[in-house]
Amino acid sequence: MAQRVEINQYKFIDALRGLAILLVIATHVASIARPSVPTLRLIAQNGAFGVQLFYIVSSLTLFLSTHQRSQIEKRPTLNFFIRRIFRIVPLYYLAIVAYTLKNGTGPNYWAPDGILWWQYGLTLLFLHGWHPEAINAIIPLGWSIAIEMTFYPFIPFLYRRINDTGKALLLILGSLILQLVLIAVYKPILLQYATGYIVQAYFYLWFFAQLPIFGLGILAYQILRDQKSENNKSLGNAFILLALFLYIAFLQTSTYLNILPTYFLYGIAFLVLTLGLYFNSIKLLVNPITQWIGKVSYSLYLVHFIFLVDLKSWIPLDASFGKTAQFALYFMILLGISSAISYVTYRFIEVPGMNLGKKLIQRLESQSST
Repeated sequence: MAQRVEINQYKFIDALRGLAILLVIATHVASIARPSVPTLRLIAQNGAFGVQLFYIVSSLTLFLSTHQRSQIEKRPTLNFFIRRIFRIVPLYYLAIVAYTLKNGTGPNYWAPDGILWWQYGLTLLFLHGWHPEAINAIIPLGWSIAIEMTFYPFIPFLYRRINDTGKALLLILGSLILQLVLIAVYKPILLQYATGYIVQAYFYLWFFAQLPIFGLGILAYQILRDQKSENNKSLGNAFILLALFLYIAFLQTSTYLNILPTYFLYGIAFLVLTLGLYFNSIKLLVNPITQWIGKVSYSLYLVHFIFLVDLKSWIPLDASFGKTAQFALYFMILLGISSAISYVTYRFIEVPGMNLGKKLIQRLESQSST
């Protein structure tokens, strides 16, 4: 079967990452300044589902890169893990230090008994996603990085096994069923060892809940892999309009028939949007601003929350300042501060880390050819 989709850095991929982090920041700003405009309030309150957009883009991109590199590299699987480690680890370890200095090790929402040595151990090994009282104990948003790192080891296997849309759909359906079974089995057990409200939240955050979302990204790859051209504006516009319709519809509900969870519904809308922007990268969504934000989105994700709590004390606004105006102002300030710092961390931590990984891969590749 021909595979026409290449790893070329499509502009829409960075733009989607940019839209994802903007949604995440919006939902966190809404926690301190809730907008009064109903539609804006709904978008902000549900912005946390931008993480699902991250996951879809991630699995799509990883399948794209695995396809190309498996054809030109001698050790593609080893190289894959080297790239992931040097891409994720340096900044994440810095974030562990930063959040520890900022928040200390005392009790918090996710660690009611305080942060103990074993929580640091799990977090350093990216295993914190497997324990309810470790998943967000140190880095408030660390759960999504844990889930991403848990997914990486499956990529080489899934790439070889999931090679058409039918198998991708089976993966999605199977993982939806699997998570329901596992919740029924493990929830009573975890309630004996962890705080109740944390266990309730945990089953949205854990790996098996997010596996269907990664499956949607794999489905996107399988749909796009045989497309003869990405330039089809009419088809792209149709997908984009459908994505907008679905997104608006899902803003109004939490479940459909009490079967499909909210985050999966948003995942469907984001899948359709991804297809739409592939065929027609409209400038409203794909432009230099969203692309740049997407490039530094990993830094933005880890950086912005550290300033969120102090934002209201730094810039107190009285009641005469409307709620929506408060939201807009805090959003722009937080985005501005976080973007400036993220530019620095991207340039001096992320990029050097990735370059170091590339040099290691080049050395290993040259050794294997001699």
